[in-house]
Amino acid sequence: MTSELRPITSKLGATPRLNALASYVPKATRVFVDVGTNHAILPILVARRTHAKLSIGIDRSLQALQEAERRVRRSHCARRIELRSGDGLAGLAPNEIEVICLAGLAPINMVKILTVGLAVMHGHAVRLLLHPLGGSEQPRAFLAANGFELVTDTTVMSRGRECTLLVADRPA
Repeated sequence: MTSELRPITSKLGATPRLNALASYVPKATRVFVDVGTNHAILPILVARRTHAKLSIGIDRSLQALQEAERRVRRSHCARRIELRSGDGLAGLAPNEIEVICLAGLAPINMVKILTVGLAVMHGHAVRLLLHPLGGSEQPRAFLAANGFELVTDTTVMSRGRECTLLVADRPA
């Protein structure tokens, strides 16, 4: 085993923002989805901290997915994490809709992804974990217009920046 492939233990690279987002994933979650997963740090955190049977990381960038694959292999959580190339919620099956995170996206892009994803969310209880970059008015309006109850609205300091985190639930 080369030093480059040492197992990831405590030095995952999780920021206060990612730790906070992971803390809002209920322990009994079956499926967690991270849209725009980048390096898959959040799916790894969720796999380690909850009983989620599956954490799905989705990203459009093949380069990001390659790095994510390397991290997942080193995390000792590979059996519970699946990485997918894709855009938004389009590649998800209805039984994969439970807890969905969109973090670090522009508000307009976040709302576009969620609007397109409404069809796959229909009829399912859903928890959304949102961290919009550059303002939260548009995501808040989306939540209100689509039957989501805002259960947490907080700010976390991460890497010298204030990060707004919104957690919203919608019953089936």
